[in-house]
Amino acid sequence: MATNIGKVLSGVTKAIMEIFPGKREKSSSFSKIGVATKKAILSGCIFILLFTFFSIVAPDTFPKMENIVNLSQQVVTYAIIGFGLTFCLVCGGTDLSAGASGALCGMVLLLMIQIGAPLWLGIIACLVIGLLTGILNGFSIEILGVVPFIATLGTQWVYRGLANVLPPLGGYVEGNPVYTKEAFARYGVTQLVNGAEKVVNPVKDLFYQFGGGRITDVFPKFPLPLPWSVFVMIAYGIILTIVLAKSRMGRQVYACGSNLEAAKLSGINVVGTRMFAYCVSGLSAAVCGVLVTSRLSSAQPVALTGIELEAIAAAVLGGVSNNGGEGTVINAFIGAVVIGTLRNGLTMIKISTFWQTIIVGVILVTACAADAYRHRRTT
Repeated sequence: MATNIGKVLSGVTKAIMEIFPGKREKSSSFSKIGVATKKAILSGCIFILLFTFFSIVAPDTFPKMENIVNLSQQVVTYAIIGFGLTFCLVCGGTDLSAGASGALCGMVLLLMIQIGAPLWLGIIACLVIGLLTGILNGFSIEILGVVPFIATLGTQWVYRGLANVLPPLGGYVEGNPVYTKEAFARYGVTQLVNGAEKVVNPVKDLFYQFGGGRITDVFPKFPLPLPWSVFVMIAYGIILTIVLAKSRMGRQVYACGSNLEAAKLSGINVVGTRMFAYCVSGLSAAVCGVLVTSRLSSAQPVALTGIELEAIAAAVLGGVSNNGGEGTVINAFIGAVVIGTLRNGLTMIKISTFWQTIIVGVILVTACAADAYRHRRTT
């Protein structure tokens, strides 16, 4: 074990030296790798260290399969929000309203079902609301000229406030959660189970599978009891990876983040490109809102509070540059795994949530400072 940890530490040291280069007489093959890839390798090494550490400190809880499943659900939340934020960060912006947007989308979803809409229509409405929040963010920044930090901070309050005032539309008190039990009540069917009558709700059970169900519920022989949300995350991540890395719009996102003036001079529709990035962030918040609402069996107006900051920390830690023009969806995923492992591990060793918040805050500042330092050294 000590030998393995030593090898990992050696790899981490090498990665750090390559990411923050000094004067070297000879270049290694590792130096030819892109900075985002180097950061991803470093974050992967950090994940291995964290997983090893928590497995040693809490051997009876942390490495157990049930906890790994819980960890994967945490990672899904950070990752999906982080995927959308990656587009904003790479484009040279940021989005502090992602968590509030996700909560608002979850409320709209269940309220639509509460007033009689079918499940598929509620999900579509949820995704449309997510896109609209992204359009509003992009409009505030690109058309009104408000800086991204202030614009998305303001819309965060707007979306969070809307999430709190919408419940009366479904007969609830302002600020109260909406539960799937009531929203899906009309789908309940009374059946005879083991000689006794029982209310079965197949539509509600189907919706729960999105965020809380496991693949072994449908395929018992599957080797790992992973949540369905993990597969949703993987599919969504692959789509966004292709969009950002292979599409024309993705290349324009990088161009806007690398040099905005040069992008304008080259004929790129800068306004449209940056609004597209915020739409992706809003859509990602909506997808996360669906999964969280499903997993919690309720839409909470306070859901996903502060998740955007942890997702930004994850993205930057994973290798997405806070200065724009650099990073991939894979970087955001690796960072989400690190942050999720850290959060889960600290919980397993009974570190209070207050101290966890402090630690994540320090990580965010440190990651941004390191990225700024590297940016100064290379420009």
